[in-house]
Amino acid sequence: MKKATPHSSRDDLMFEAAYLYYMEGLTQQAIGTRLGYTRWTVGRLIEEARQTGLVTITINHPRIQTHHLEMQIAQQLGLKSVIVVPNTNGEGRQLVARATAQYLMGRAPIRSLAVAWGRTMTALANALPENWSPGIKVYQTNGGPTHHGDNEVSSSISAMARKAPGTAYTLPAPTIIGNPDLGPQLMAEPAITRIFEGAANSDLVVYSPGTVSKESVLVESGFIAKESIDMLRRKGSVGDILSHYVDADGNPISPQLERRTIAYPLRNLTQARLSVAVAGEAEKAPAMVAAARAKLAHVFIIDIYTAEAILAYTTKEK
Repeated sequence: MKKATPHSSRDDLMFEAAYLYYMEGLTQQAIGTRLGYTRWTVGRLIEEARQTGLVTITINHPRIQTHHLEMQIAQQLGLKSVIVVPNTNGEGRQLVARATAQYLMGRAPIRSLAVAWGRTMTALANALPENWSPGIKVYQTNGGPTHHGDNEVSSSISAMARKAPGTAYTLPAPTIIGNPDLGPQLMAEPAITRIFEGAANSDLVVYSPGTVSKESVLVESGFIAKESIDMLRRKGSVGDILSHYVDADGNPISPQLERRTIAYPLRNLTQARLSVAVAGEAEKAPAMVAAARAKLAHVFIIDIYTAEAILAYTTKEK
């Protein structure tokens, strides 16, 4: 391309500057040298080319359809970032699990990861490829299903570590016990405190909150009786976070139930280096909002239906 002359029209200058910048990949300084203008003038020409429509930019990425939702939710709830996954086939949990796997691989190698168990985390374990983060240490954040449980769900943490490959540190206790006096004693056991210490020092925490539902994984695993669900709702619970039943502001609803819960303390979760809350089900919207309000999550990875439900929920509250 020939050097611009003093007689070149403004449109010609914008075209030449934009072509060299976007099509040939030259820096503004290099363009200025070629055209005989300062870098600042070249910058103004490129910006003017965009403002006048001489240059239009198309982003060919599925998230372009949902980016406005990401920005709105992040700003409204004070999150570091939000990833909203388009969902055209209703498989929110699987789509979000794959997006979470991509997020984790983008941060690999990860030295240590604290993770809850559940259906979404099982989907995440399935979505992670072999050799995704060699040498990782995976710490379980809440006690495991020791009865009436789904073996696939309970083994998801070990599966994540095995595929890394790395080491899994699982909690040798149920997540909710019957005797509230026994809970503090178990929480003080060295075998459990060591795992919580590892979780506290992890690079990030990943979990999916549960719903206050008779079909929830805590009910199906036998830790919460179906007849207790109505009571939990009356107390104001909107879901569970790491097996802690919380209200709309992310506060535990029952001191006695907390004494029965063998899980990573929520006060420690607020100190996590990076906490990622994941959901591909619209009914989890209230629990996701509670997690953000209580600073129990820095990042959301959700599908579009959950995103819309979150915005509808927060709007309804106003």
